Amino acid sequence: MRKLNKCFAILFVMTGLMFNSCSSDSEETAGESTGDYWPSKVGNQWVFDQDGSESTVKIESSSNKDGNTYYKFNQLFGATEEVSGTAGASLKKVRGDYYVSIDEVTYNAEGITGKMTGYEFIIFKDYLEVNQTWEGSYSQETTFNIPNFPSIKMNVKYTGTILEKGSIKVKEVTYNNVVKFKFHLEASTQGQTSSYDTYYWIAKDVGIVKLESSGTTSELVSYSLK
Repeated sequence: MRKLNKCFAILFVMTGLMFNSCSSDSEETAGESTGDYWPSKVGNQWVFDQDGSESTVKIESSSNKDGNTYYKFNQLFGATEEVSGTAGASLKKVRGDYYVSIDEVTYNAEGITGKMTGYEFIIFKDYLEVNQTWEGSYSQETTFNIPNFPSIKMNVKYTGTILEKGSIKVKEVTYNNVVKFKFHLEASTQGQTSSYDTYYWIAKDVGIVKLESSGTTSELVSYSLK
């Protein structure tokens, strides 16, 4: 039972960290973009400070799939001392919709290893007004390295909400044309449920400048755009 509960805990933590989704939104419903809120070129990079520790998010390559361009990062937000995982993370933009695509996730935590199926979701819509929302849902399957332990299917719903528009000062730098939004995620499996709220501040022609989730804050220190 302890191992079973730990598997569920790992599953929920990974869900929160990786912003899971295989979105039910349609590309055909995307509105016209009001600007570039996540500049996408190979070589673009952003350095973040998270509780005194710096990390770099960089676009390393691009590829085309089904007529869309995917920009692949070296990493995206997410990792804790309890859970470490690896997954390819990419960004694509369809008019004013910003998608994050995650490849199949492999992870390792306290001797438990496993895999989570890949997914794609809309993290931001730049044309929405304050208080407007978007939502989606998905199901995801996870397998563990435990003999005779069945795979676990998780059902997830998510909602994004535009909260504010204006300016923000981060690390003594003032960014204008900033949109603050909340990404709410609810996950359920085997009768257990968990939810996460992540807050983003994203600036036009810059990208994400601040992120808050589960008591942790990441702030933009510097960035370089090609």
